This record gives sequence, structure tokens and C-alpha cells, in this order.
Amino acid sequence: MAASITRLRRVAIVREATRIRMRCQRADYTNEQAAAAIREALPEVTQLEAWRLALGWSRADTVAQVGELYRTDGLMPPGLSESMLCRWEHAPDEWPGRDYAVMLCRVYRARPEQLGLHQVQRVRQLSA
Repeated sequence: MAASITRLRRVAIVREATRIRMRCQRADYTNEQAAAAIREALPEVTQLEAWRLALGWSRADTVAQVGELYRTDGLMPPGLSESMLCRWEHAPDEWPGRDYAVMLCRVYRARPEQLGLHQVQRVRQLSA
């Protein structure tokens, strides 16, 4: 599904998600409620992407936040890139590793199932 989304449609999605996020902020919604509102209005948006959009972050912002968490934990920042995050948000067979999934949950202040990452463990267990 995501592969068929044109660049023009992607721009429209981000624009509409921004409007929804702003409306949700005015209504004092939680990030979880804002992400749900984005997903309801824009069904082609994945859970992981909806949370990023609900926060108003770009992929670069998310990559920077994950890197900062690693530094805060006394670790070298990972080789996370915007293209990796994009694949995780859009490719149905691409999932972050466990460490990345944990960091994404921490950065977004969400549980794995809220981000659609609970499937990471399930998929890995089934393929083992």
C-alpha cells in the first residue's frame, strides 16, 4: 500500500496530519489520542508514523532524539538514518531491531503495541 503513495500524496498527508495534530493540541488530546485521530482520518498512515506526526516531528527529529537517548545512556549513537525510519514506517516486512524498538518507545513515550512494534517480537519469534 505505502509504495503506491505518490510524493504529492505524501505531502498532503503530512499537511493534513499537521492540521489534525494542531486541532488535537487545542482540544488537549494526549499523543495517543492525536495519533489515533490521524490514523482514523488517514488510514494509509501506519501506527509508527502516526505517533511521529502526532508529535509534530520530522524523521530527522526522531533520529536526533534517538541519538540523544543513546548519548544520555552513555552509549554511542546508533547508525539510525531517516531512510531506515522511513522503511520501518512504510515497508510491511521491515521492522526495527529490539534495541531500536525500545528506543523508539522511549522517544515517543509509548508502548510497543501503540507504535505497532509489538509485532517485532512476534514476527521474530515465528521466524526463529
